[in-house]
Amino acid sequence: MAKNRLVDIFPGDMPDELVFQTLEIELEPGPVKFSAAAQRHAINRHRNDLPIIIPHLAQLITDPTYMGDDHRNAGKIEFVSRIQGHPDAALIALNLERGETDGSYHVCSAYFIGQSELDKKRHKGVLKVVKRRD
Repeated sequence: MAKNRLVDIFPGDMPDELVFQTLEIELEPGPVKFSAAAQRHAINRHRNDLPIIIPHLAQLITDPTYMGDDHRNAGKIEFVSRIQGHPDAALIALNLERGETDGSYHVCSAYFIGQSELDKKRHKGVLKVVKRRD
């Protein structure tokens, strides 16, 4: 991904109902934005992960398998799901506060975590299986 080719991505709306059902955090409806600046940050830290995650970003945000609030990163939640054909799980970190200028929930980072990290987060209660209404 060339630096000058990055553009803001709007992969869908925050699944506010799923967040409430799973984490009991109330959010206003709003779009999710992965800014070019946040993408550059993710590329600098997780260069090989982002090109694989980007095509699946909408699904990872709107239909996650796990959600979590690790409390070490105040104001952020994590969505985690697997991408078919990839051995690790994709983690998407999102701000809980909507941007003041555009009303969007911002993606802070996106990267893969291994099974041991996923298990550790689940064991600690950081990640919970997403609750869906029938």
